[in-house]
Amino acid sequence: LFTRFKMVNALMIGAGEYTTGCVFTASGPASDKPAGVIGITFIDMRRRGKVDKLVLADACGTKLPIIRETMQKKIGDAYQDMDLTMETFPADDVAFDPQAYKLGIAKMDKGDVVTIFTPDDTHFEIAMECIKAGLHVLIAKPAVKTLAQHRALNEAAKQHGVLVAVEYHKRFDPIYTDAKDRIRTLGGFSFFTSTMTQCKTQLDTFRGWAGKSSDINYYLNSHHIDIHAWSCLHIAKPIRVTAMASTGIANDRLKADWEIEDTITLMVQWENREDKSLGTAIYMSSWAAPKADCHTQQYFHYMGHKGEVRADQCKRGYNWSTDDRGYAALNPLYMKYTPNRTGHFAGQSGYGYRSIELFVEAAKEVNAGRLTPAGCTDEGVLATIDSTLVVTAILEAGRISLDNAGASVDITYDAAGVEPVELTVGGAGSSKKRKL
Repeated sequence: LFTRFKMVNALMIGAGEYTTGCVFTASGPASDKPAGVIGITFIDMRRRGKVDKLVLADACGTKLPIIRETMQKKIGDAYQDMDLTMETFPADDVAFDPQAYKLGIAKMDKGDVVTIFTPDDTHFEIAMECIKAGLHVLIAKPAVKTLAQHRALNEAAKQHGVLVAVEYHKRFDPIYTDAKDRIRTLGGFSFFTSTMTQCKTQLDTFRGWAGKSSDINYYLNSHHIDIHAWSCLHIAKPIRVTAMASTGIANDRLKADWEIEDTITLMVQWENREDKSLGTAIYMSSWAAPKADCHTQQYFHYMGHKGEVRADQCKRGYNWSTDDRGYAALNPLYMKYTPNRTGHFAGQSGYGYRSIELFVEAAKEVNAGRLTPAGCTDEGVLATIDSTLVVTAILEAGRISLDNAGASVDITYDAAGVEPVELTVGGAGSSKKRKL
């Protein structure tokens, strides 16, 4: 049984850019998260009495001294009263140990929380170990790469009674949240298009896995696919996916001898549940863009049967320009790194921070018996593992389509029409079926 009312400890698995702000490239971390997100959030939450012990686990122990030094510079020295005390694994002299995260798990108690921000193809194994240890798990998007793995995690979470969610922080952007609620008033679904592009320097950061263990569709398109599904899955469902890609830029930049897609576009047919009318969605993501006024150009357009909504997460109407950095579009609604008058971190209202804090608060409620993981799904705030199956179905169908020369991939559902159960390559009548 979980210890009720006990302060939770937090394990951070993966010590990369999003967790620590440490990037081993000439270009450094992205401009929208220079000090990372996960680490600084947990350290500030500890200052506020929200979490207790912190543990950091990575695969590369020899990088940990630089990582700790970077975090001290960007967090400990930059803000008042930020205690960076934490255990780190593996030992500093270990070059590579992909199982080092288990050392971190061993330091946790049932009911503690863990974040997993590691390469996409490692999420499943790590998350499953954490679930079996009785930990509440917050996984970087995408949760996993296949629907079969997603369903397995969902079943394991139910069996062990833990909360498992995907860190889709865009849900906590107040503009996106309001857009979701407005979309629910617009009747049936008709059309959705989204764009997410990042500067090609991002390829340098991800050269270790780009085009090998994952792609830009999984990495970026997953955000807006989740927003779209979160907004209208109650009225419509995706039934067919076709994908196309652009190539050339990434391979040239990284001098790679394997194919890396620069830009991936998914075209998805949706079906309205009530009258079976059809809607169309186009999700585009790229890491081949030039340097721009913000790290990520990101926006969407939703059209329902009774109206439309447009949102631009880059252009907030808030800009600045300096002699040394030039012009930039700012988005402190995501993460605010500028300290307040007393020198303290003041980014608690950012949706990057809120995504983590609300997960921790929900985990505490589950530990105290005041909430269940199923209740979290019913609330419709967190991207729980059982409410995001459709997102993974679309993402995997996109990968399958690309691997089959752009063939369409049909999504089949259970008898209730709720849970995806099968992906079929080539449409109806094809013998190429992938049961999950």
